[in-house]
Amino acid sequence: MKHLRLMKMKVKITFLVVQVAKKIHFTDPNHFKILLDANEKIPSQYMSTKDEEETLRDIAEKNLNIDFDWMYPKVCGFKRLSQQECEVVYLSVLPPIDKSAKSGFFIPQGDLEKYKIKIDPYHARLLSERSRGF
Repeated sequence: MKHLRLMKMKVKITFLVVQVAKKIHFTDPNHFKILLDANEKIPSQYMSTKDEEETLRDIAEKNLNIDFDWMYPKVCGFKRLSQQECEVVYLSVLPPIDKSAKSGFFIPQGDLEKYKIKIDPYHARLLSERSRGF
């Protein structure tokens, strides 16, 4: 009898945090901003001994000066990256808050190209799909 090998699945948690200024017209570049970390990437982390909420909390505490309990993240995407790896994408929508970025920065979505910052096309699609409801 052949023995089945159980492969341990790596789970990547990606946290899309956006600021939406509802008082600013949606055509204004400052209406919709995306949080990027110090490496100009959307914050993410692999789950290890912590569950998804603890992992999201770690990401938030590392990148933001905002109480995580106030953020209400929701799953907005899931993707299998390989046989052993998947990604769960969470989204949190916030109002503009001064000095809310601890590590990294909020950038208007339209400025990504201007500063030659590339985000994963999958994340860009998720943001585009969600932005219609802001």
